[in-house]
Amino acid sequence: MAEKRNQTKPQPCESSATDSLRGVIFDCDGVLIDSREANVRFYNLILEALGLPEMAPEDEDYVHSRTVMESLRHIVPHSELERAFQEAGRISYKAVLPWIRLQDGLIQALERLRSKGVPCAINTNRTGTMGLVLDQFGLRPYFSPVVTANTVQHPKPHPESLYWILSAWELTPENVVFIGDTDVDCRTAAAAGVPFWAFQNGDLAAKRHIGDHREVADAIEKRLEP
Repeated sequence: MAEKRNQTKPQPCESSATDSLRGVIFDCDGVLIDSREANVRFYNLILEALGLPEMAPEDEDYVHSRTVMESLRHIVPHSELERAFQEAGRISYKAVLPWIRLQDGLIQALERLRSKGVPCAINTNRTGTMGLVLDQFGLRPYFSPVVTANTVQHPKPHPESLYWILSAWELTPENVVFIGDTDVDCRTAAAAGVPFWAFQNGDLAAKRHIGDHREVADAIEKRLEP
């Protein structure tokens, strides 16, 4: 488990523009990977072990962007929580990895950013399963740091995770963008004063709406032009 650090809020900036873009922060699920079906299968396996019905569509939406602890508390009766956590620890996430796929064009976009010297980070509410995903798809070389719900005291939508990355990079909020696909990501960016780009979700309030990873790379490269 990564060491938790309680980061101090960086010096606030008046501007939220991204004219001096120097780093890109990505959410994981729904942005780097399409993991919705895998997450649904994982939590439904837990419910099945407890003799409970499968999740409703609104519960599937919830677990897509929350931590394991938050998700189980949401979908499992309080009296069954201890058993639910035991089942979550017993069921290997490897069992659902075949239902995860990389978002189209991701590797090509990351290679373009790396060639330009643009650092990339991950900010996710995943916990111990993040390492499996990184290794499954060979993503470790592209991201530093990787901040999970285990890294910080307060996961998204609390802004601590973004402060953690800004501190690691020695950057301020206007120097980065956070790319996410849920209201949790949007609220996290707003709380930290970091410009937010919405990935494949036109319903979110955002500085920019992005359709795919080629568009991500194009937009960032334009910001890097003198």
